[in-house]
Amino acid sequence: MANKWGFLRETAEKAKKAGKDKDTGLHRTGLDDYLKVIFPHINDWIHDKTFGKINGKYYRNRPDYRSEKLKLIVEFDGLQHYTKPDNIERDIKNTELYKNFGYKIVRIPYFIQLSNKAVKTLFDVEVNEDLFDESISSLGVEGQNTPAYLCPSGLKRMAEEFLKFPEQYNTNIEFLKKQNYPFRSGVDFLEKEINNLKTST
Repeated sequence: MANKWGFLRETAEKAKKAGKDKDTGLHRTGLDDYLKVIFPHINDWIHDKTFGKINGKYYRNRPDYRSEKLKLIVEFDGLQHYTKPDNIERDIKNTELYKNFGYKIVRIPYFIQLSNKAVKTLFDVEVNEDLFDESISSLGVEGQNTPAYLCPSGLKRMAEEFLKFPEQYNTNIEFLKKQNYPFRSGVDFLEKEINNLKTST
């Protein structure tokens, strides 16, 4: 089936509620549905529940998905994780905390879609089924999720993530340029940040 896999949302329920993407018309798919295909034999996912007591201390942290069998935490970082510095700082602290608890952490930025290549990069898992089509842009001016809407720390974070996924970066840059709304796309900001990162490494 063409385009069986849509833009990532935290759950199938939230994906359905969000409806179709305003820029592309593509539907959305919950992370829970993707995880069933990436890890078909894992059924102990804990969604959005606090850790509770660990070593006598109570933790209110609520990872999006946690598997004790895999010792893996998967977080879907939506737009708000790139628009507010406080959220970005909290993500860094939570990642360190989860590592100290013995978990591997995979953070999925809202603008990176779970294509086969992305799943291999993020989870080191090869999926036989064709997943998200990387030729579809996940950023668009109508969705108000472009670099123009991010805080400076969020823009830097976006650039750092896109360096790991060059195919999706190229797809998104080309799409934003075709939309031809430089003020609303912020494409120049992202390209400048990417170039800064490339020259500094």
